[in-house]
Amino acid sequence: MTFSIEPIGVLRCEPHAKGDLPRQSGLGFGPPGRIELDRSIPLEALDDLAEFDRIWVITWLDRAEGWKPKVLPPRGDEKRGLFATRAPHRPQPIGLSCVRLIAIEGRTLAIDDHDLLDGTPILDLKPYLPYADAFPDAAAGWAAAGWQPHAVEISPEARAALDWLAERGVALEPILHRTLALRPDPQPGHRVTVGDEGRRTWAWRTWRVDYRMDPGQKLTVERLRSGLDPDRDPPVDDPRDAAELHRKFRREFSP
Repeated sequence: MTFSIEPIGVLRCEPHAKGDLPRQSGLGFGPPGRIELDRSIPLEALDDLAEFDRIWVITWLDRAEGWKPKVLPPRGDEKRGLFATRAPHRPQPIGLSCVRLIAIEGRTLAIDDHDLLDGTPILDLKPYLPYADAFPDAAAGWAAAGWQPHAVEISPEARAALDWLAERGVALEPILHRTLALRPDPQPGHRVTVGDEGRRTWAWRTWRVDYRMDPGQKLTVERLRSGLDPDRDPPVDDPRDAAELHRKFRREFSP
């Protein structure tokens, strides 16, 4: 049996790349965004929804790729059966995100703490019901051990570089926190490498973040570097990766 389905809206947000997002909504690390519903949706359909703190957002993960029966979850070093994970690459790439509802204005819903890319098609919205949707004592299989995000500390050198970039429109710090706090280890598709003496480097776009994992849950960002050679690498369209910005950064912070 086959059938077609039409989205009821689209998500708009800053993140355009998977590396800019947490791997799960509801952890307190997701970015803000807005759901823009189609004009065919009557406004009355949104009556009473603003009374809920959280909603379920059902989406079509339009940038998912071919799926595999076993996948490596973001945490852990053992592959698991696809249906025992929330990997986005599935036979039917339907996403389910529990997000914080901030406000509703017309057909636009302001949300927070999501895990979706800009342009994601919205299929449906449902209220989150604590009495029906939360089962703290339910068996959690391989994930039963629980999980806590890593504490991220910023060195003075890295702080100066982050502030310098933020003043020039490169808001790397929020992305840094929601990425490294959740996924500090190397994994397929996650641009983390381990160097000498345990120092790690995360590649975000054309920028490099050097950090160290301390015992326990603490992660220390030591410095930021340019990963672009302005005189050799091809030009890019995004101003966050502009060659002139990298030249100025190198003059300010590195040889």
